[in-house]
Amino acid sequence: MKKFALFLFAIAMTIFACRKDVDHVDVVETPYVPPILKQWEQPIRSVTGTLIVFVSNEAGAPVPDAKVELGNQTLTTDQYGHAFFRDADMNAEGTFIKVENSAYFTGSRRFFPVDGAETRVKVELIAKQFNQGFASQDGGVVEVDGGASITFPENSIRKANGTPYNGAVKVAAHWLDPTNPRTLDRMPGNLQGINNQGTEVVMATYGMVVAELQDEDGNPLNILKDKTATIKMPVPTSQLATAPAEIPLWSYYEEYGVWAEEGKASLQNGVYVGEVSHFSFWNCDYPYPALNFTAKFVDENGNPLVNYHVTLKVLPNGGCGHGYTDNMGEVGGLIPEGEEMLLEVYGQCYEVIYSAQIGPFTADVDLGQIVVPNSALNPTTLTGQLVDCNNQPVLNGIAIFQFDGQTVYEYTTTGSFDVSFSTCTSSGDVTITGVDMDALLQSTPVTAPVGSTTNLGQISVCAVQLQNFIRVTVDGVTAIYTVASATQDSSSFANGTTFNYYSPLNFNPYISFDVSGQTVGSYGGSSGNLLYILSDNQNGWNLQWSQSFDILEITEYGSNIGDKIIGNFSGTMVNNATQPPQNVSVSGDFNITRDF
Repeated sequence: MKKFALFLFAIAMTIFACRKDVDHVDVVETPYVPPILKQWEQPIRSVTGTLIVFVSNEAGAPVPDAKVELGNQTLTTDQYGHAFFRDADMNAEGTFIKVENSAYFTGSRRFFPVDGAETRVKVELIAKQFNQGFASQDGGVVEVDGGASITFPENSIRKANGTPYNGAVKVAAHWLDPTNPRTLDRMPGNLQGINNQGTEVVMATYGMVVAELQDEDGNPLNILKDKTATIKMPVPTSQLATAPAEIPLWSYYEEYGVWAEEGKASLQNGVYVGEVSHFSFWNCDYPYPALNFTAKFVDENGNPLVNYHVTLKVLPNGGCGHGYTDNMGEVGGLIPEGEEMLLEVYGQCYEVIYSAQIGPFTADVDLGQIVVPNSALNPTTLTGQLVDCNNQPVLNGIAIFQFDGQTVYEYTTTGSFDVSFSTCTSSGDVTITGVDMDALLQSTPVTAPVGSTTNLGQISVCAVQLQNFIRVTVDGVTAIYTVASATQDSSSFANGTTFNYYSPLNFNPYISFDVSGQTVGSYGGSSGNLLYILSDNQNGWNLQWSQSFDILEITEYGSNIGDKIIGNFSGTMVNNATQPPQNVSVSGDFNITRDF
């Protein structure tokens, strides 16, 4: 069966919401829990499926080495910005993932997986820059790009333990434009919240702001008990006609990935103004009662449309909710009850390729199968076979397709691939690279035209030594881990290097070790290297915590991003997977592209 590309992101269709006033709440607990959520219980309907998370920055470029948490599982994105959870336990009533990278505000997404489906989620991280500040005893105004602002009164800042803080306050802040379609990928969770009655609602946003506070040493700060800060968010001109005079304020709660009603804002000269008692994300949203919604999108040949952005807008001008189709072409979630809506499907270049007016609905709705004309899709279909240096099929390989700044993976155990995806009419050629994960080789890149069906024939994966791998041998048994990464610094050695591999398969295998420098040299013993973990259930390995390689040599350490870091290691370590634990002989090597 032809597969439409990796990148689908099945997020809930979310839209707008309603309100009641909430009394001022004192905040000293860590982590903070909005009062209404202390009374709300997350419904649970367990399902099992595959989750693929794509993490990018605001320019759309992949973010490697971002930590992705799904329940009690944690993975790190590879060099293409992906993390893979196979056979994962999730909640069909709302599953939450959190994404962290120190250079960005924490990202997250709440989505609604289908049992047995392959769900894809996109999270676009917002750069975090502590480029504003004030003295706590004086207070101050923080101006945020886009016209938003935050006013802090004098003596209003506390430490994490709740005690008053006196000194310099550094602030990182960002405003999210509700009319920008990419806000839906940048915002945390989705547009769903819990109102003051404890009811889950869908919401229409009129703007969001996020802020983090810290002292000069990087310690977190927040607002002192019995104090508030004033937030101001401009309402875009296109939304002023529908903006209510008073609107609920919602704070974001990470544990469930939902917004909680916590106050109100008033419209003053085109700007929403409200008081808040703590910080992370705040949102001005109008709520609606929620209905369940599903639809399936296919092309003229019946192939599911995967990773297509679908939006719903309340007419005449009520903001929008959105979702990305899954591997079956389906999208679903919650929509507002009793409202006329405009349904739109977007192509890769943000052009509308399908639209229809739907609603109003008074009960849950399934729109069934919707056919999008091929002429609007510009589909590209590529077939071929990866072969090794002996002209035999690659039995453990990857075909990588890159176009318009996007990357599609196709894993193969037979060497053959057959993949389809949508491209822009203005797209250039697709670049295809084959990888032999056993031989650690990759092909010379080849190209193919977009908007057509191309048989690439045999692609010889025998040209270039594969980079970004860690190879390990334990008592004569060898395993190769790709795609590995090297990151700057670590918790063990200042100005050191951390080497990581996190498996796409439920966090196992997993290897992570540190060296104490960033140059060519010998880093043997506990003073030079530290193994956090080498866990591989298939091979029966569990080597972790406070162990060091006897020998660790870095033979090449490039000085620039994109240069190689090459080295080898060996030693005797304790394998905790056996009972009792036993000493084992460990050796290996690595070849990794520097990305810092």
